[in-house]
Amino acid sequence: MRPYKLKLKSKRLGSGKCQIKFFVSSEERQHYYGYLLTEAGTTLKEVVDKIEKRLRSEEAGDKFHQHLYNLAKKPVVEEQILVFNQQNS
Repeated sequence: MRPYKLKLKSKRLGSGKCQIKFFVSSEERQHYYGYLLTEAGTTLKEVVDKIEKRLRSEEAGDKFHQHLYNLAKKPVVEEQILVFNQQNS
């Protein structure tokens, strides 16, 4: 991935999980923000890796119908990561 700035905010929920809000900014790419729900024991590196993987998918444009690429492969349950394109006002 190209150079970027990543800002994270976390909040512990009543369920014991953590809600992570993230902001991604760069001079060369679109700005994104999003949310990720993780278990309390998840490391910072794991959180950053999940966000980077999702952003690579977002930029490559392969976020839809990934299950159709290999029908013999068992579906993998991925964590839900909501990513939004931040519009500059």
